Parts: sequence; C-alpha cells; structure tokens
Amino acid sequence: MSLFAVNRYVEEEDGLNDKSYHEDNLLRLKARIEERRKTKIKFAEKNVEIVESKSESIELDDVPVQEEKELEDDEVENKVETSHEIENQSIPQFKVLGVKGFEKKLKVKRVLPYWLLNPIPLSLNLNDQCDQIQNTPFLHNSLKKKLTTEGIKHFFPVQSKVIPWLLEENKKSDVFWPKDLCVSAPTGSGKTLAYVLPIIQVLSNRLDRQIRALIVLPVKELAAQVAKVFKDYCVGTNLKVALITGSVPFQQEKSQLVRYSRIEGWQSEVDIMICTAGRLVEHIKSTEGFTLQNLRFLVIDEADRIMQHIQNDWLYHLNQHMKIGSSLATGKAPVLNFNTVKIGKRPPQKLLFSATLSQDPEKLKEWGLFQPKLFSVVSNIVSNKDGKETSHDSIGKYTTPMELSEKYVITDVEYKPAVLYHLLKQDFSKVLCFTNSSQSAHRLSVLLKFMLDEKIRVAEISAALSKNSRESVLKKFKLGDVNILISTDALARGIDIVDCDSVISYDPPKNVKTYIHRIGRTGRAGRHGTAFAILTQTQQKQFKEILKTAGKADIEKIEISSEELDNTMEIYHEAMEKSKDEINRETNDHVTKLKTLKRGRSISAFNKRRKPN
Repeated sequence: MSLFAVNRYVEEEDGLNDKSYHEDNLLRLKARIEERRKTKIKFAEKNVEIVESKSESIELDDVPVQEEKELEDDEVENKVETSHEIENQSIPQFKVLGVKGFEKKLKVKRVLPYWLLNPIPLSLNLNDQCDQIQNTPFLHNSLKKKLTTEGIKHFFPVQSKVIPWLLEENKKSDVFWPKDLCVSAPTGSGKTLAYVLPIIQVLSNRLDRQIRALIVLPVKELAAQVAKVFKDYCVGTNLKVALITGSVPFQQEKSQLVRYSRIEGWQSEVDIMICTAGRLVEHIKSTEGFTLQNLRFLVIDEADRIMQHIQNDWLYHLNQHMKIGSSLATGKAPVLNFNTVKIGKRPPQKLLFSATLSQDPEKLKEWGLFQPKLFSVVSNIVSNKDGKETSHDSIGKYTTPMELSEKYVITDVEYKPAVLYHLLKQDFSKVLCFTNSSQSAHRLSVLLKFMLDEKIRVAEISAALSKNSRESVLKKFKLGDVNILISTDALARGIDIVDCDSVISYDPPKNVKTYIHRIGRTGRAGRHGTAFAILTQTQQKQFKEILKTAGKADIEKIEISSEELDNTMEIYHEAMEKSKDEINRETNDHVTKLKTLKRGRSISAFNKRRKPN
C-alpha cells in the first residue's frame, strides 16, 4: 500500500512555505515601503528648499539640480536592488496595500428627491413679527376676531407660510389634485393652528354634513388637546367636531358619528373627526353607515411616531375603505383623458406635521404623497441673487426654539437626587421632570415630597395611572396647583403646557427624538425655557452622540460644588428612609387589597357551587 500512498504535505519541508519565512519577507517588504516613503518625503523637502534658495540667490541654481540628480540616481539604484531581491525570492507577486498611504475619501452625499432637497425655509426665531392678524387678506373676519380675542396679534413663521399656501391649493378645481404637505418645525412653533385655521375656513362653505377632515394622532391626550382647539375655533360656524379615541364606550362613539333615518338612510353627524389610529380602524370595520368617501383633508400629526407604530395597519384599511386604491396608496395620478376627468375622484390632501419628521425617502414613500411640498425650519436662511430664500445643510437636522437654553450636569449615581434637589431650589414655578419608567417616576415623586418644602407640591403622571387620574393631574399642573410634575415619556409629545419654566431629564433620553420632544415641553410659543440633563460619566458619551445626531454643538455644562452636594445629602438620607417606609406601606396595602379581592371571589364562587337543600 505504500506504493499508492500520496504525501500531500511534502511542501511543508520547503522553506518557501514556512510560516516564519513568510513573516520575515512581509517585514522586509514593510521596511522597504517605509524607506521608500521617507525617500519621497526627503525628495519633496529638497524641492521646497530648491525653490526657496532660487528666490534668494541665482548662484545656487546648479547645486540643487545636481543634488536632485544624485537623489534620482540613488532612487533608481534602490529600485533596481529591491526589484532584484524580490525576483530572487519565490513568493508570488501581489499588490501591497498602503504603499501610497491612506487617502481621504470624498464623503458620499445622500441622493434625495427634489422636494426634500429644496424645502421652503421657515425662520427659527418665533419672535419675528411675521404677519399681523388684521392685515392678512387670506383669512376670514370671523377667524381674525377669534384670534384677537385669544390674544394672538401676529402669526408665527410656520403659520404665516403654511396657512396661505393651503388656502391657495384648495381654491383649485377638483380636477386638479392639491399637492400634499410636510411640515418639520420645532415643538411649540404653532403647527396645530397652521392646519386648524385653513381647514375650518375651507369647510365652512360646505353644503351638507359629511366627514371631510380626518385628524389622526398617536395618543389620546394629544387628540383631546387638538379637538379642543378645533371646537374653540368652530364656534360661530355650522361645523361639528367629534373626538374618537376610545375614552367612551364604542356605542356612544357610534351615535356621535352617524344616525339612521328611514327616509334618508345613514347620515353623518360630524364634519371634522379627531381620532387615534386604532379606534379609526374599529369604526371602519364595525360601524354601519360610517364613510370617508367625501374626505378632503387627512392630517397626520406627530407623523414620525404614527409611522413607527401603525396600529392595525390603519393606512391600508383607510385606502381600502375609500376605494381609491393605487391613487391614494402611491400618490400617482391616473392617465389624463375624458373618462378619468369625468369619473375620477379627488383624493384627500395629506398633511404631515412633526418636530422630528423623518427624512428617509423609503419611509415617506409609505404615505403615498402626491407632489409633496416640504416646509422646514432652518437656523440660517440664505438669499440667492434673485432675492429668493434658500437653505443649506438643513436636511435631516432637528431644530429647537431659539428661546430654549440647554444644559447638562455630570455626577455620580448616588448624587443624582442631590443634584435634582439643587436644580429644583432655583426660581422655577413649573418644572417637568422625566424618568424612563413608571416605577422610577413613583419612587422619585415620593422622595421629593419628603425632601422639599410642603409649599412645593409634587405629583406624578404615567401609564400606571388611570385616564381620569392623568387628566386630573395634568389639569392641576397647567393651572399651577402642582409645581413639579414627574412624568414618563408618555407626556413628551405634543402636550401644550403653558408657562412651563424648566424641563429636567432625571434619566437620560433613549434616542434623539425622545430628547427633542422632552425639551420641547418648555420654551414654547416664543417664551423662554431651560432644559437640564442629569448624567453619569458612563452616560455622557451616549448623550453627546444624541446631540451630534440632532446637529447641535456641545451645550453648556453646569458645575455643582461638592460642598453643596454634601449638605444636600443629609436631607436626602433622611427623606430616603421616610420614602422607603411609605413605599413599603403602599406595597403592603396593595397586597392586602389583592388578597381581600381574591378571598371575596373565592367565597362568591363557592356560594354559586352550593346547591340549595
């Protein structure tokens, strides 16, 4: 059998394939590459010296040429020697990476659609006196009067440009589809009124009652806030507004939307419907007589959040319900001919609003926008030669009001309550403090009640509370009956809190959008506000990344002396013991209630099983 054995590893004895041999050759190659690089650098330096010497004296002209020739001859000899050495070796020739050094590559720019690259710029300064209410020719006198009674004398930048644009688009015939709209502006910049006023003005001329405006929002509290604004400005008109969020029983909501008549059949009871996405799908599937066939406006407020959490795929169900199919889904108009003009139906105009509107074309494509127009707030507005406003480097960056100042504190974990106490002792009448969980919010609220003076009222709001409890706490905070409100991120979006002086992130935000919406609860409508972030050393890097993503420079850092923190720690330790007792008492009471409830259910079930004698 030895005759047929094949030694497959004979080459291992060859020195050319030895591992150490290859490593030596690679080291030699690297050394030669480094020598060649240094030679080039020296040669370049010699050339610079030659140019400088020429400017000083003409007599030295021949010297550098001779040195240059010698250098060239030496380089040729080195190249010949190295080439002979490489040829004598039996290693394969290959391209050595890094010979020419690392060259800086050009940054690849995103290729975006034209409408995303060329937004209509809006001023970031909310104190700019744009259009006086009384001097606006495009607004009805009834709406002007209502705005004046509310104390509004001039429009904010987003309102002064969006409102006339919307009104002009809806003057066209139904044959010409209106362009869709996207608005990216900071929180508190007046986005809600920017769509409330034109919708009311356009629908005030309607002949019959049909749902012609649908406003979809992510949470119930924000929907209730928008519904209140619509109802206030619909006073004096014949328009009827309905809030559909699941806060009341389904049958009660159904009676608000439609009614049945033997003569006329099913009739709509509202003109404007404000709802959450999940509740909308339920009525589309289950409410008889409910129709959106005459819809003119589809408003998606906080569009980025609804885009991330699409309940029950509501946009698909809406498309199917309206039976427009591909026209609504893709935003493409059908082929223009006599039949399509005669039979074709005008789709609703889509209006997307958000402080953190996504710039991802793939996500925006899901909305099926028709010839969209983008209005975006930019920090710097530049005018071209024709005098038209243009913006640069504003795509994909988040903006915050100029009246808002941002600060952060670096401390250890055990000193965080002391830092919070130090910040709360400043002259603030309303403070909103954010945590990352309901449990943290509850523990922190109990702790602060024992740390602060009795005159300073502290409350908490989170998903752990019932809807009525949340509304009651929020109302007290708005009226000033509560000075410090501890909240989770459920309150971070869209909720308008008047005169909120400061926002404190006790726990760091998880992402850039959460941070933008948190600090957006203060510094609203041109008022001044301050946002603080309490961080540990390990959290500082992530927070800096969030700021970088938001397109912000490094914000102000606050230094708190160790003496002040040590003095506060005594108060903290005393309050901590009391808060532990309070939380333990609450836990025991809760366990006792659960046991009592379970015992009551067991007795009831036992009595049901007993048979009468």
